[in-house]
Amino acid sequence: MKNKTKLLLLAIAILTFAGCQKDEIMRFDLTDAGVMFPGAGDARDYKGYNAADKTYYVNESFLNVPLTQNTYIVDLPVRVQGDSADVDRVVGYEIDAANTTALSSQYTIVDAVIPSKSHYGRIRFQLTRDASLDTSSVKVSLKLKDSDDLKVGSNEYSKGAITWTNMLPMFTVNSFTTRTYNCIILSPLVKTSTSIAYYSPNAHKAILDALNWPITYWPRYSDAVADPGTGVGPIYGAYYTDFYAQKLQAYLDAYAAANGGVRLMHNAGTDKGKPIQARITGAVYIP
Repeated sequence: MKNKTKLLLLAIAILTFAGCQKDEIMRFDLTDAGVMFPGAGDARDYKGYNAADKTYYVNESFLNVPLTQNTYIVDLPVRVQGDSADVDRVVGYEIDAANTTALSSQYTIVDAVIPSKSHYGRIRFQLTRDASLDTSSVKVSLKLKDSDDLKVGSNEYSKGAITWTNMLPMFTVNSFTTRTYNCIILSPLVKTSTSIAYYSPNAHKAILDALNWPITYWPRYSDAVADPGTGVGPIYGAYYTDFYAQKLQAYLDAYAAANGGVRLMHNAGTDKGKPIQARITGAVYIP
């Protein structure tokens, strides 16, 4: 009789324990969808996660777009933990004002969505170019929050930030590099001058755009190397720089046409605030 009682009590305990386990499993469903920023496990394709402050970073620059383009679309990636869905799902977020330096006029958040049938989505920003970006960078920090479609999947991956700038590093200054600049940009200086007084980042960037040169490239006046914009011919002396000045003039005219006749201005140097002029044959400097 005692053995039967023990067996009965053991059976009741097992059933009670199993019931508790079943309840817990029902309350915690691993297939529930949660939104987060890409983390350490996504590093092959999404490399912005910083484990030290648990934030996903995107760093961008208007140097990646022509001066004729005043807005720039950039995505801060997000992902869903759990199943994909057959409909677009809205991602919830809030701006972290204490860690945001960008003005509201410098950006717009276009949408925040996980597209249909996808595990990855975006918080899409439209960035706006302005003069302050020539000398500084700005940042928007945000944190994910629950939406009607998605809950936050993990506090460890809930923070993101996007920074951007328009700062262009100046080329290494020496007598040969400054001559290249002065041969292309018109100023009161002679074309072979080694002065950098009339240098401006806007003029520098316009040359790069017009000639299709990489951001990190700047030739010496007498370089006998191939032009990276065309892949042919050496950059050598006045003939080539006059040719480049004509290409720059075409670029400056196109910029003015796209901006209601407003010319691209120098944003630094002695000619700050004055239109950039190309040193084409026969050009006359306008003070």
